[in-house]
Parts: sequence; structure tokens; C-alpha cells
Amino acid sequence: MVSVLWYVVPLGMAAALSLFPILAVVLLLLSPRPIPASVGYLAGWSSGVLVLVTLFSFAARLIPPSTREQMPPWAHVVELALGVGLVVAGIWRAIADRRRPVPTDPPSWTKAMDHVGPRRAFVFGLAMNARPKNLTIALAAGLAIGSASLDIVGSSLAVLVFTAAAASTVAALVLAYVFGSRSVRPRLERLSDWLVANSSLVLNLSVALVGAVLVTIGTVNLL
Repeated sequence: MVSVLWYVVPLGMAAALSLFPILAVVLLLLSPRPIPASVGYLAGWSSGVLVLVTLFSFAARLIPPSTREQMPPWAHVVELALGVGLVVAGIWRAIADRRRPVPTDPPSWTKAMDHVGPRRAFVFGLAMNARPKNLTIALAAGLAIGSASLDIVGSSLAVLVFTAAAASTVAALVLAYVFGSRSVRPRLERLSDWLVANSSLVLNLSVALVGAVLVTIGTVNLL
């Protein structure tokens, strides 16, 4: 159980540091209805993470289990392949972005966040989980949980820990605004401007770093 938690918590934090979920909640907190919209978004984002990692862990259980509470070798091969794919994708995107002209306007979807209510924010939070990076992280976490010989209580706890870690940054920003909106708002505006201006750099770097983490973990466990 402990070995699985040590594995899924870093993956959860990698999901928590994703650019677009953080940027989306920051923009919602700067919208005319910040608290209802951001709470709806947090609920959608957390629910999507929970559903994905649960489905992937159930799928991993369909494969013959190992005899220890650790991931079997095939799971490390999968995570190694996923990691290589993310590293290649991050590098390829960075090279492609250097050849493109620097955009002068923020992405169009950021302007629409001013008019998002709680229900649409919930759906938007769910949809954020369909991005390839988040699917890859949830798949790796699901493999770790489902392929280990854990009982239903242990598996459920691991899923909840991963979900809490993945939602931690979004939840922290929402709570910070709820308990200190006046002092937090100027900082959120500066953070929003910086994230929009450096979105490509942050995205490519985060994708490559997550891939490097998966490659390192997979390699170490296979040796």
C-alpha cells in the first residue's frame, strides 16, 4: 500500500501542476461570479480525475494480478512508453512553437470564461480531464493502483489520495479566494497575465517533465 501511495502522489502533483486547469480556475476567479463558477469547476475537475483513475484501475485489475502489493514489470514497461511519448511530444511542440509567430492575443477560450456559470464550469472541469497529458497521468496512476494486489479499501484510498493531490492546486486557489478575495485578486490578475503570456513554454515544459518522471520511475523499477 505504501509503495503504491509513494508512486501515485507524485503523479497526482504532476496533474495538479497542469497549466490549463490552473489558468481556467484563475480566470473563473476573476469573472463576475467567481465563487459559484470556481466551485463548480473544482467539482467537475475533481470528479473527472476520480472517474478516470477509477476506470483505469478497474481495467488494470482485469489483467492477472501480481502476488505483491507492487506494480508488475509490464506496468513499468507501459509507464516507460508513456513517459517517452510525453518527452517526445514536449520537445516536438517546443520546436514547432519556435517556428510559429508569437501570438499577440490570448486564446479565444480565455475570454469566454467571464460568462461561465456553475453548471457550465462543472462541465468544463470534466472536459479538462480529456486532454492527452491528463489522460496519460490518470492511466499511469490507474495502472499502479489496479495492478498492485490491494483490497478494495486500499485501492479506494489510493484513488482518493491521487484525486486529492491532482485537485490540490485548483482547490487551494479557490479556498484562497474565498477567505481573502480582496488581497488575492491582484495576485491572481498578475498570475493570469503571466500564464497567458507564457502558456506554450509552461505547457511544453510540464509535458516533458512529467514524461521524464515516468521514464525515470519506469527505468528504475525495471532494473
